Amino acid sequence: MRRLHLFCDFDGTITQHDTLVYLATRLGAGPDFVHHVGEEIRAGRMSLREAIAAEIRTVRLPFAEVARILRQEIPLDPGFVALAEWSRDRSVPLTILSAGFHEIIELFVPKADFPWIEVVANRVDPDPVAGWQCHFRDPGPYGNDKRKHLTDAQEAGAYCLFVGDGLSDREAAETADRVFAKHSLAEYCRERAIPFHEYATLEEVRTFLAEESAAPPLKGVSSP
Repeated sequence: MRRLHLFCDFDGTITQHDTLVYLATRLGAGPDFVHHVGEEIRAGRMSLREAIAAEIRTVRLPFAEVARILRQEIPLDPGFVALAEWSRDRSVPLTILSAGFHEIIELFVPKADFPWIEVVANRVDPDPVAGWQCHFRDPGPYGNDKRKHLTDAQEAGAYCLFVGDGLSDREAAETADRVFAKHSLAEYCRERAIPFHEYATLEEVRTFLAEESAAPPLKGVSSP
């Protein structure tokens, strides 16, 4: 029987706003530059990896100051803690897969408070002189190949559920056994006839999983 493994995007999914967009718009080059970079992505002239690196280079504040601002300005999804605790109580692996940065995720999901959560993300060197420098996990267009992490888990026998909202989540949605999507990821799934559950908050994901765990398990999937 396949055991459930929960994978979750971070920016715009665990947080209510995208921390990378906030960094570039409010603490970096500003909204006009972010809009230009978005146009370059949509035109296919720039990968998401290149876009993130370009935007984050415009941030030159010390990390401690940025951390204080992000904690004040970026709220967590109101259902995240309950979903995380559900995964812990059910011994369901929970992995945060992000095209963003481990250092930012740690501000909101500290290892000391959530030791059972795995974080798979890129790294950033907050250089206040040259601008913040990105260190990506791999050379792919997203800097962190989410599809590969799901495929590896499936090959190890996991039933993979993925929760996401944006561009870097598309390949993961194509790969996962079950998908929860909102915003542009929901539109992408509709356009490509990828089965998915649309959600507004992570509490809906937790409720769905709790109800499924109380019902007969999916064929071939052991109940968490």
